Amino acid sequence: MLIRASLSRHSFLSLLPFVTTAVQTQCRWNPTLLSLRPTASCPLPVDDGTPAPLMASRGVPWTHPPHCVIANFAGPTANGIAVIASPETAADVVAAVKDPLPAWSSRRHLARHGRLRTETSDLPYAVTPIPRKGLGVIATKRINQFETIITSFPAMVADNKFFPSKQDHGPVEGAQLFQKALDQLPDKERFLNLARSKGEHVHVVEDVVRINAFGITVDGREIKGLYPEIARLNHACGATAYNRFTKKDLDMSAIDTRDIEPGEEITISYIPLGMPTAYRTRALSKWGFTCTRDLCSAASETRGASDQRRERLLEVYYTIQDESTSYNTLVELTHELIELVQVERLLGKLGGYYQALMQIYYGIGDPDTARKYGHASLKFANIFSDTDGGFCTGLKRDLERIDREVQKRTR
Repeated sequence: MLIRASLSRHSFLSLLPFVTTAVQTQCRWNPTLLSLRPTASCPLPVDDGTPAPLMASRGVPWTHPPHCVIANFAGPTANGIAVIASPETAADVVAAVKDPLPAWSSRRHLARHGRLRTETSDLPYAVTPIPRKGLGVIATKRINQFETIITSFPAMVADNKFFPSKQDHGPVEGAQLFQKALDQLPDKERFLNLARSKGEHVHVVEDVVRINAFGITVDGREIKGLYPEIARLNHACGATAYNRFTKKDLDMSAIDTRDIEPGEEITISYIPLGMPTAYRTRALSKWGFTCTRDLCSAASETRGASDQRRERLLEVYYTIQDESTSYNTLVELTHELIELVQVERLLGKLGGYYQALMQIYYGIGDPDTARKYGHASLKFANIFSDTDGGFCTGLKRDLERIDREVQKRTR
């Protein structure tokens, strides 16, 4: 039996269930713009017209203190970010923005045309009606593989406490806080133009967030983040783009996984990549619709072949991690795994698979091959993952360790 050494294990950011935190109404901290460290009281209000020195002296640009349960953080853009959260979560949200001044100054948010005076007008996409799909996003020019198509900052972040399951009840003050959050948003249209359900007796904020928000993790806290520009992207199981969340400035980007031609719709997957048809159908039922896109509407033979490849991919992935697998078999399965990922166009997961291969080959005493797959993993991680997140930082540490070992052997 082979004894495998171990490297630190990290994974791509995933959309996980949200945690609940206690709601408090007193702000016990005051993160400053320069140090982002807690102090004793809430900051004075600032806005887009506040001079930079005064802004820095007043702290992070909250425009509606002192309530930390519902506050409006000016954030990296002039659009503002409504925060519905406990003081602890709100502190984490602000502290996650490591250096807000450059983004604040550059207004690098790619919003709707005409929303900002400094906005880039030559965007590679347009929001337009899609038959039987409502609004969607269409490429207006050729977009090359791995380009960043859209970058969006959140209009709202919120604790999951305010969005309980149907059988549970949220805070009694929920509707009041929702309305307050909406009233404080500088750009309400950006929020209210998003899709809603047909449900009655639900506050518009709750409805919009439930339908359009993404799960994000900030300093270990799993919360909801509403990114209006990304939320405009429709679902496709064979999506043309992949979401990347960046913790340091709370942005979310759509990165294309292949070349996209003018007139093509830009889509993302609302569910984890790589699921066979039956699993995708069950997962999408939670979103209240059935996918009719290319992969799901393909002929039964085509869907069946894809399902077989995806099931085989999972089987291969577990087999290569079995310590009883011989080296020759491992090499064969490695090539098969990479081919399956490419055929099924699961490039957003390829970095994770390469990382697993790095760990496996290092564990069986083949650091040269481990190094090759480690660097391949880092290439894709730099495209699809947060470069300052746990996956990339852990991967870089592991690669440094392997590189040192390979260099020692070649001296």
